[in-house]
Amino acid sequence: MHCGENGILKGAEYAVDKYQNSADKEQSELDEFLSYLNSTGLPENTPETDAGTIVKTPNNWGVITPNYTSTENGEIVKKSTKIASVYAVSDGEGQTIPVPVGFYYVGGTLNTGVVISDKEQDSYKKNGRDMTSHEDAEKLIGNQFVWIPCTRQDYVKKDWGQDNAKWNMTTNPSEYKQIEKYGGFYIGRYEAGVSTYNVNTKKWEDSVTFTGEKSLYNVVAIQTSIVSGWAGQNYDFIAREEGTPVTSGENKASGKVVVKANSIPYYHADYYTAVEMSGRLYTGKNTTVQSMLVTGTQWDAMMKFIAEGDKSKVTSTEWGNYDDTSLTNLRGFYTNVNSSTLATDGFKSVEDVLTSTNAGTSSQVLLTTGATEQAKMKNLYDVAGNLWEWTQESAYVDNLDYNNNAMLNTNMLRGGSFRNVNGSRPASFRNYDYALDAYTPFGFRLALYME
Repeated sequence: MHCGENGILKGAEYAVDKYQNSADKEQSELDEFLSYLNSTGLPENTPETDAGTIVKTPNNWGVITPNYTSTENGEIVKKSTKIASVYAVSDGEGQTIPVPVGFYYVGGTLNTGVVISDKEQDSYKKNGRDMTSHEDAEKLIGNQFVWIPCTRQDYVKKDWGQDNAKWNMTTNPSEYKQIEKYGGFYIGRYEAGVSTYNVNTKKWEDSVTFTGEKSLYNVVAIQTSIVSGWAGQNYDFIAREEGTPVTSGENKASGKVVVKANSIPYYHADYYTAVEMSGRLYTGKNTTVQSMLVTGTQWDAMMKFIAEGDKSKVTSTEWGNYDDTSLTNLRGFYTNVNSSTLATDGFKSVEDVLTSTNAGTSSQVLLTTGATEQAKMKNLYDVAGNLWEWTQESAYVDNLDYNNNAMLNTNMLRGGSFRNVNGSRPASFRNYDYALDAYTPFGFRLALYME
């Protein structure tokens, strides 16, 4: 069944383009688009339906929105309209995937990892094929997210037996709504980035800039007189939430992070920076999603999705950028990190200098996002190694005394980093640290919330 030839489908695709190509995305156009999708007889999804086809939206994805009309005699008439903030797309294997309005299906299946982008140029429809391969990934220009399928029953935290502190075992009830409604959630395909190398123009494009012309691309020294004076931190790159109770909490980052290949990941991020920058990407009335820092339950759900019943996939360090893992066929850029001071020496092209992460250098190596297929699982990159990634999950440490400052909290980071060795910090590992710490190996990953 080639639904692409269906006149109704062509009309739906036109409606998507009409809405998503608008410059301002006014609410009236959103309502028109949603009403169109809701009123037309879109095709049912079957195993024979082509990938990327817009199909009938499940009834439970709709939202009842009241409309009020004033009549000539002053009477107010209340009507209800069923709309949705997502539209349904087939993965080509009979599975129906919710795609937020304003995003496009790039490729992948429920089993391999469905990828969406916020740019039309990346879409399956535009390219006429699946664009999720490692070779195609760096050609995509939009921010990308991967669908993590899970049921409400399975959306719980999991103890992988790998942690260095106690942690909050509960899940925030607000997280359940989109799981119960859509059967999953979207998580960033890559670690959050600040600058991206454009393979076409051969130039760097900055999405986040820092005060004083500071740069995570150039050499980054370590500040030795901060907080406790521990080595390995630099506070020139923080973007803390307003009201953070520290004197050094001013916002030093402007712009929005990216979720793309060939990006310098946002390292030297403390927890508050991770929360602030995660929330900036999609916010406001003209977006159908909200971006946020990944939660502990979301990370565990991602681990289950990657593991597919084989726990060893997320409890070993046989994949990802670790100090003791040999990675070949690299692309993008890298920076050496001094193993003693944690200072970086500036990003260099792997094509010019480096052949693998453990060859030709005595330093540990931080890579740009998506640098190797050896760090890819289920169309997700760098979940294992590269940077420790902050989560919203609280950590509890017995007898914790951090300069007797009771205002300093602890949170869990996941996934290990380029510094870790001997298979000790795999993708599922829970590692606590202080919310105000901004070490070289600390970064973060975004998730999306759909109403």
